[in-house]
This record gives sequence, structure tokens and C-alpha cells, in this order.
Amino acid sequence: MLFMAISYYFLISFVLFIYWLKFWLTDSTTPKTHLKSWLILMVGTSLWPLVLPFAYLELLTKISQQRS
Repeated sequence: MLFMAISYYFLISFVLFIYWLKFWLTDSTTPKTHLKSWLILMVGTSLWPLVLPFAYLELLTKISQQRS
């Protein structure tokens, strides 16, 4: 059971990393050479149960600002 939970955790982490990396690479406001940006991407991916709700709220905020 523990192995299955750990497997799901890493599977979701991998999927989120790919998705957030794609989103981050298309963002023209973030320099791609800053070590701090890469570290935040790695920490955010590894702590996805905490970061995911905040990232979703940030996306909702950006979308609502673009519509205004």
C-alpha cells in the first residue's frame, strides 16, 4: 500500500513538472537562466500537494485580470 502511494506521488509529480515546465517556458517574463527560477520549479513540483492549490488560484487570478 505504501509503495502504491509513493508511486502515485511521483507519477503526479512528474506530470505536474512537465506541465509547469511547459507553462514556464512559454512565459516571456521569466528569464530561463536564473537558478532561483529552476529551484522554485523543483521545490514546487516536489511539494505539489501544497503548491497546486496556490498555482490554480494564481491562474484564476490571471485569467480574470485578462478578461477585465
